[in-house]
Amino acid sequence: MYVKRIVLSLFFVLLIFSIIYFFIPQNEKIIPKKINLDNINLYQENSTFIQNDIWTLTIEKINLINVPIKDSVEEDILENYIGHFPISSYYNGNVCLAAHNSGFLINYFKDLNTLEYNDEIKYNYYGNIKVYKVTEKYIVDEEELNVLAVDFKDKMTLITCITGSPSKRLCIEAISKE
Repeated sequence: MYVKRIVLSLFFVLLIFSIIYFFIPQNEKIIPKKINLDNINLYQENSTFIQNDIWTLTIEKINLINVPIKDSVEEDILENYIGHFPISSYYNGNVCLAAHNSGFLINYFKDLNTLEYNDEIKYNYYGNIKVYKVTEKYIVDEEELNVLAVDFKDKMTLITCITGSPSKRLCIEAISKE
């Protein structure tokens, strides 16, 4: 009888851990299953290596062509690049990017509000290209971080401030065509 209880207890413990492991999203970044590292273009110039357009965003409708992305949304990054939220996915899952829309020397997302349903977004991550179609456009408060949540759908979330409403953020969601 005692052995039967131990076996049943172990079974339930394993069942609970299995459910947690397989069905509850982990806080880790979702990384691509296969990254083609052969497409990384490194050039040697004056003994330093330069990464050439290996992480970019293209939205032809708003004249963004191969705009470089950097991994951070700190001010010094957003002043020159599109920023990637490090807590979001890099390739599979919810890729979250941010940029300024006004008030700075570089305002990559100044026309983000003009995007409409089905507009195309091209994302190049180390030579691995995904094409997304816009599916949603909405406004959130700056404290609403659920837009950065892990998602198992291949989607992209673009985020920028709203001119005249500093506590609000415009979000554009797009789903991968793959």
